[in-house]
Amino acid sequence: MGEKDITEKILEDYNDVFADIINGLLFDGVQEIKPEALENTNVHAQYKAEDDKVHELERDIAKYWKEEKVELAICGIENQSTVEKNMPFRIIGYDGSAYRNQLQQARRKMLPVVTIVLYCISGQTGIGTAEKRLKN
Repeated sequence: MGEKDITEKILEDYNDVFADIINGLLFDGVQEIKPEALENTNVHAQYKAEDDKVHELERDIAKYWKEEKVELAICGIENQSTVEKNMPFRIIGYDGSAYRNQLQQARRKMLPVVTIVLYCISGQTGIGTAEKRLKN
């Protein structure tokens, strides 16, 4: 893990910064999520793959939103410094793991999960030319 990635995670772990990012990107800057309504949640998840080996996923940042006004259970942020064509599949894995955890907790109601990918790319091209469809 690079120094830049660690620095981004430290900054985004502050509830006010995390809330600003989510509010800015999902709610057009309206302060729907208040910093005091956020609670840290587990960023590690394990699963058993087809090869019968146990693997671990680690999200960058994940917070549980305690208010039910919009019914978001988990908001996640992933940082990328390069374009990774398989990023949508990683996000599917992270979000699927969050849903699996809710199932294992026998929650009465399944709540949505949302993940945002922040690209921090300087001096590189490629983000605009990356494929926009999973089938490509």
